[in-house]
Amino acid sequence: MGAVAGTAGASAGGESGAANWAALRKHLTGDLVLPSDTGYDQAHQLSMGQFDVVRPRAVAYCESERDVQTVLAFARDHALHTVPRSGGHSFGGYSTSPGVVLDVSRLNQVRVRPSTVVLGPGVQQVDALEALSPLGLSLVGGLCPNVCAGGFLQGGGIGLGTRKFGMASDRLVSASVVLADGRTVRASETEHPDLFWALRGGGGGNFGVVTSYEVTPTRIPSIVNYNVGFPWDSAREVIRAWQHWIVDGSRDNGAALGIQYGDAGTGVPDVLAHGGWFGSKEELDKQLDAFVADVGLAPISRSVEEKPYGDGMMEWYGCADLTVKECHRVGYTPEAKLPRQNFSADRNRMYSEAIPDDGLDRMLAAFVANRRSGQFRFLSFFALGGVANEVDRSATAYVHRTTQFFAGFSLGLLDPAYTEEDRTTAVTWIDAAFDTLGAYSLHESYQNFIDPALVDWQKSYYDENYRRLAEVKRSYDPDRFFRFAQGIR
Repeated sequence: MGAVAGTAGASAGGESGAANWAALRKHLTGDLVLPSDTGYDQAHQLSMGQFDVVRPRAVAYCESERDVQTVLAFARDHALHTVPRSGGHSFGGYSTSPGVVLDVSRLNQVRVRPSTVVLGPGVQQVDALEALSPLGLSLVGGLCPNVCAGGFLQGGGIGLGTRKFGMASDRLVSASVVLADGRTVRASETEHPDLFWALRGGGGGNFGVVTSYEVTPTRIPSIVNYNVGFPWDSAREVIRAWQHWIVDGSRDNGAALGIQYGDAGTGVPDVLAHGGWFGSKEELDKQLDAFVADVGLAPISRSVEEKPYGDGMMEWYGCADLTVKECHRVGYTPEAKLPRQNFSADRNRMYSEAIPDDGLDRMLAAFVANRRSGQFRFLSFFALGGVANEVDRSATAYVHRTTQFFAGFSLGLLDPAYTEEDRTTAVTWIDAAFDTLGAYSLHESYQNFIDPALVDWQKSYYDENYRRLAEVKRSYDPDRFFRFAQGIR
């Protein structure tokens, strides 16, 4: 690290041209990609295209803990704003910067120990699935195949298994963290326990760069995937019944409900109750019969299929007909086939009780308001609670321990050449829709679906735990080297 700093010859401000990038490149095992380099257009991308306007001065692909330390030392010496990036899925674009992007996607090893699994921060959900399924092991993971351990675990980590197995962050045993000053510390229940507490729900990019996670896996041999479709005019009855079904129901039910406009300019929305069941197919059929009876209307489709867990999750990822190598974002590997999103926004709230009909009516009216061609719209509900709620609100930084489900509006723009009017109209719509979520909610929001428009973000993400998080921040990053608009301060 000293060699890099000694040859820099730059001002403290790190002005353009002052940093000796050649010296940094020489001391990295991984690659350093500058705006003048072939591959920069791919290297600076996040998962969402709206953040392509941010042009980092450098993207540093770190392949070792030493690489991370080297980049941090260089950035400190040149006063370069630096953000860590694993999968690049921040809805706020907080994993890019005009300064340096410290990319840990190549720290993607999966190592199996007798009772734990060690993950690099760059391990994608689909790659962990491929590595662990043949061993009969699995992680509490999300529904996007390309989300990485780096951000997912630090924000709590929800998935189909949350009700039965708890939050992903609750299964964290230890983490290796490179701090802003270059030190590496191990955080666990007995080593730096305050940092360990903060890493379990405090959100990525706040306290340091995690270079490995040790987690306790689960054993899930199979999953029963189900899909039950209903007509649009039954949406309120479906949501009403679904809420009671999951709040009062079995923890084996990893349940979701989606209302979707493939293009808001045409047709009527699709209504789909779907999920993954961790019990027997026979019991699920009984549960679905009871749910449909409570809806009071016949579904237009129903499918139930038990699969090996790995195959079932590939179906959830939208990759049932793809190989694992193809089930990555285009550009990640030569075989990758999953497209980026042109523009995406997501706003959500969490609930401890069922939303009454007047609240549902407002949400559904907002969903279909001001329809516009070229907009993808989604109103989603996702079951939480169960084992996740057996942990006290202050036991970890993840505070949402009275939540039974969340509801959120999502929006995408279908045309990669969308206009400023398209963007403005989209934002206006989702902001108005979000306003309908608050009345019966906990006024809490899921920090992994970070919302840059959220005014009360400290309370919404962390509530009473925020003060302690701020104390941990002052202990481990007193100069706020790691900072972003909704970062702990």
